[in-house]
Amino acid sequence: MAQQGPNPIEAYQGAVKQINSAMAAVTANQLNSSTPCAEWTVQSVINHALAVQSFANAVLTGSEADYSAMSDVSHPLPTEGAEAALKAITDTTLATLKSIDMAAVVETPFGAMPGGQFIMVPITDMIIHTWDLTKATGQSTTLDSGLSELGFNVMVNVAEGGRKMGAFGDEVSVPETASFQDRMLGLSGRKP
Repeated sequence: MAQQGPNPIEAYQGAVKQINSAMAAVTANQLNSSTPCAEWTVQSVINHALAVQSFANAVLTGSEADYSAMSDVSHPLPTEGAEAALKAITDTTLATLKSIDMAAVVETPFGAMPGGQFIMVPITDMIIHTWDLTKATGQSTTLDSGLSELGFNVMVNVAEGGRKMGAFGDEVSVPETASFQDRMLGLSGRKP
């Protein structure tokens, strides 16, 4: 059977590359800067991004996944540095993605679903938080258009549930003709 939709491995690699570039440009004096992600500093967003990827790998491998760790973001960055920590966890998660059957069902806090479908949520998290980091630190906020389209399509399906869980703010209205990036950001409660 032919694969439907984006290739999860390629999408994951693209999202990792994009957020890594954003993290690499963050300076130490920007870590306490506020971000579009309400109540979180740049450091908090980085800690969250790392925790989400650990969570994703745990779900994909059937290990115990600590959902609460994704909100526990007020601690210092890992001693090895954000980029090294990101590389370690995303390399591990990528190896997991390459080793599993994407159609195999995994248990998630959002219900049982194929692993290839589940990973799109952590990918979208990386895409949106890349924008948060770039916006907060004065970098270019233009995201990869293909990743933005993927993120928009995921957000259409998860935004309402995410709002109920407190993960997203109220939807920000953007024109129907807006880019996928702006529509994705609007669904996530961000003003593009």
